[in-house]
Amino acid sequence: MLFSGLAADLESDEGATVTVQPSGMAGDTVWVTAPRLQVAGGLRLRGRLLDADGEPWIVSLVVDEADYHSHDLARVRLRADAVTADASRRRSPRVRAGGIAWLSAVNCQHVVDGDRVDGTMVDLSREGVAFATNRVLRPSDRLTFHGRFFADTVEAEVRVTSVREAASGRLIVGCAFIEIDAENQARVERLAGNAPAQGRPAGTFSELRLLAAGDEPEQSGWRRRFKR
Repeated sequence: MLFSGLAADLESDEGATVTVQPSGMAGDTVWVTAPRLQVAGGLRLRGRLLDADGEPWIVSLVVDEADYHSHDLARVRLRADAVTADASRRRSPRVRAGGIAWLSAVNCQHVVDGDRVDGTMVDLSREGVAFATNRVLRPSDRLTFHGRFFADTVEAEVRVTSVREAASGRLIVGCAFIEIDAENQARVERLAGNAPAQGRPAGTFSELRLLAAGDEPEQSGWRRRFKR
């Protein structure tokens, strides 16, 4: 999930942002290219992501190897060694929200800039929205969002944070607000504050929640590797 886009922004312990581009993955290891002067063997980095349920997580990684790739870039082998809940970015409660959504592509992998994406609303929070669509979107895609909730409309620029398949074959796309003015934020606050909270079915857990809780069944595979 962390490396599902064309690039990922990781953070060092000193707070510097290191932008990497993935080129291959196997188990808990990923090969990336990164700015040559920013990485070295033993460096610790962390990446932040939202899972399919909209929960925030931190993936801790260590640079196992960094070799010369070009004048500006190094070829780096990263290994994930821990997954923890990101308490600093705990999301606001989500509420079910009916309505229609239409978006304009700003910078997307599989949608031409300016093209329209139609959808139906799934839920809303003070920090973002989720909608169902037939169009193919990917994490880190940026779009301009327009949503109609009964008599209210909300407009904002959003970034896709999660994509999952629905039973209908459509995609459920979760987005975070990245540019929203005060008037539209006030509408979101009112809508999110007045609607009943969305509940989760009992017994539904993401893979990452199982990892962080240490509540995984006995099995081999990548989940065991994360549990350190």
